Amino acid sequence: MGVPGLLALTLGPTGLWWTDLLVMVGIYAVLGLSLNLINGYGGMFSLGHHGLWALGAYMAAWCTNAWQGALPGPVLFGASAIVAMCAAALGGLAIGVPCLRLRGDYLAVATLGFAEIVRISIQNLPASIFGGSAGIDVPRVLMDVTPATRSDFRVLWLVILVVTVALVGWLLRNVVRSARGRALLAVAQDETAAGLLGIQRTRTKVMAFVLGSAGAGLAGALYAHYQGKLLPADFSFLSMVSILLIVVLGGLGSITGCILAAFVLRYVEQVLQLQGQETLPFGVLRLPEAAGLWLRDWWPVVYALVLVLLMIFRPHGLFGPRELPEVLRAWFGRRRGKAA
Repeated sequence: MGVPGLLALTLGPTGLWWTDLLVMVGIYAVLGLSLNLINGYGGMFSLGHHGLWALGAYMAAWCTNAWQGALPGPVLFGASAIVAMCAAALGGLAIGVPCLRLRGDYLAVATLGFAEIVRISIQNLPASIFGGSAGIDVPRVLMDVTPATRSDFRVLWLVILVVTVALVGWLLRNVVRSARGRALLAVAQDETAAGLLGIQRTRTKVMAFVLGSAGAGLAGALYAHYQGKLLPADFSFLSMVSILLIVVLGGLGSITGCILAAFVLRYVEQVLQLQGQETLPFGVLRLPEAAGLWLRDWWPVVYALVLVLLMIFRPHGLFGPRELPEVLRAWFGRRRGKAA
């Protein structure tokens, strides 16, 4: 039977709910980590990540439909992911070169406008290209989804996302510690001083923007292949708020903080969507009926309110630039100091 079958047998719908949640946590963690390179380490303020995410997802879907049957499933999956990353990177380069001389709110407005151009263009292109407002179907190239294989499908994707998040986190850590990464940190701290030291500021920021955009394209490819269908509404501005909140909540410049924030926010959102149902999966807290239904209906407003409060009181996030082990060591150190 194997581990996936045992999981489905012992936990039933609960196991499927948890694996689906963790897969989506992984996708949003990749989005948060890639945006953290731009907003956290780079000191920029981009609001266009959902457009790059959509660009990667739709390019992966188009490649999968166009090349289906010509390539084996795993090869097609990898090829579509590479095309998605390249397309998103080119999109990041297209917006980065003319706009990264801007700062603060001006850069945010420019990147937001670019993302909306991408989303609306995808929606209004002929249906033969990206499906229009009705969306586009993405063939399952790794495994067919049937009632007998749905648990295996989710566990396979959970393994893929765990490996992908670990790899993206490792790559981000190495990029930041490289010479280019140190230059990016210097530019984020003080552009004038970095320029006096001979650092090419615009090129350094464009490099970070292109790499972060490629990460968004990878997340788009993973999302397309997992969901099996894409709709333009999936990439609304509210999704950008979710990604930005992951970065701000976890900490600007914190890898483990991003991953933990992605889990917390996706878990809370999924729990609120289940409120009002008679049966809930194991591990899901049932809130009082009135409060649960109110939070479920007003969750987008709560999202925005939490983001505003974080930007006012914790502009660098809960962890700041520190990682989870550092935060835990500092916390336990204070506890031992008080006890002594």
